Amino acid sequence: METLYQAGSILTKVNTLQGKKMLESGLHSGDLSLSQSWPSCLPPTADLEILQQKVAGVQWELEDFKQEALKSIHYLEDAFCQMNGALAQQEEQAARMKQRLTEEEDRGIVHNKVLTFLLPREKQLREHCRQLECMLLSRGHDTLGAARKSQAG
Repeated sequence: METLYQAGSILTKVNTLQGKKMLESGLHSGDLSLSQSWPSCLPPTADLEILQQKVAGVQWELEDFKQEALKSIHYLEDAFCQMNGALAQQEEQAARMKQRLTEEEDRGIVHNKVLTFLLPREKQLREHCRQLECMLLSRGHDTLGAARKSQAG
């Protein structure tokens, strides 16, 4: 059973059954050295060098990818930290606003209590002022009438 694997531009044939048998026989015997048939499986030296260069290229690309991935991760971490900072500020601002709102509501309650107390008193004072004004006007009218009588007479 042969399976084809492609990594980048390298196409490799892997005989999984042969590899599995080699691994199992090596594990059972305690010998993990390559069998005698292994050198016959190796490609010619020129092909091997090209293959090694391609592998080195893939490793270099992998390392480059790792670096780019790390940069991206650091960028995301920085962005996450900034977002957390902004969120903390927003939460703090929301807490301050809630506190101010609570204080304003408390003041509103106090104002309502004061108004509830003062409005009936204001009504009583207006009525009392009206009564006093009427009394003053009626006395002034009586006094004015008495003064006219005394001047006429």
